[in-house]
Amino acid sequence: MQHTDNGNVLVVDLGFSSAKYMHGDTKGRVPSAFRSQAGGYIFGEEALVKAGSSYLKTPEELIRYYPEFVSICMKRVGIQNEDVRLAVGLPYLFWLMENRAGGAVEHLSQSLAKGNIKSVAVLPQGLGGVRAYLESVKGKADGNILAVDIGFNTVIFTLFSVAEGRIIYGNTFNKRGIHQMANDHVLPRIAHLAPARTFTPLEISVLVERGQLQYGFETFDIRGEVHQAAQEYVKAVLDDIYGEIQAESGTYATAPNLLLFGGGAALLSGSLPGDAPFTILSEPEYANARGFNLLASEL
Repeated sequence: MQHTDNGNVLVVDLGFSSAKYMHGDTKGRVPSAFRSQAGGYIFGEEALVKAGSSYLKTPEELIRYYPEFVSICMKRVGIQNEDVRLAVGLPYLFWLMENRAGGAVEHLSQSLAKGNIKSVAVLPQGLGGVRAYLESVKGKADGNILAVDIGFNTVIFTLFSVAEGRIIYGNTFNKRGIHQMANDHVLPRIAHLAPARTFTPLEISVLVERGQLQYGFETFDIRGEVHQAAQEYVKAVLDDIYGEIQAESGTYATAPNLLLFGGGAALLSGSLPGDAPFTILSEPEYANARGFNLLASEL
């Protein structure tokens, strides 16, 4: 039986850089930051005001702090007393391993289903982007879809069979997202511009996004260095993904539909190899959230 009250679905897709939320036509992001202070923790932008903030780093931390970020997102969209259905996401491989009786998926669902949250759908990140894509092409896709979700700390890929309507194979590469590109590919190229400066991973990622480095009173254009770094990074990630799919999925490994989404998609859009015919989904950082909204409405 399908629900039709689509406007009463709240999606919160918590990742290692931000929580993306969507409720009707309202959407936004909350940094996945937290900081300890007297009496407990503070989260989001408030945690970044002073030094000493931390970012979520593991799936276990996602589980632990999900309720706090859901609460922030509910306030952002103005949900107070009305009943709401909640859809949240977890990294695919972690979701697959923990989607069992007594597992982390069940624990998260129970911890979130309180107050006016009347139902909780815990969905695998990656599947949301696939669902959003299928909606956009109105069922015209066939064969397999390789969906690559590049985030701050992770690269999640899923191989989806359109005919079977399911994920055939998927995995999560930890510490392989934009953070790795910034540290391993960008920083060595720009370190000479600020020889006495050290950068946090978040600071490097901001430099990558802006394409500028300010050191003292000088501002350096680093877009060329970022472009070169992105090409190296994308090739290395794609080689790893294709190699793993070939090893694990054999004849299933062909995928004529290549999707790219997540927070890193817009940043990398101009640096994709010419022989990789990717479709970059619109507003790629919200692709999972849009798909989760559709999936939650269909459950």
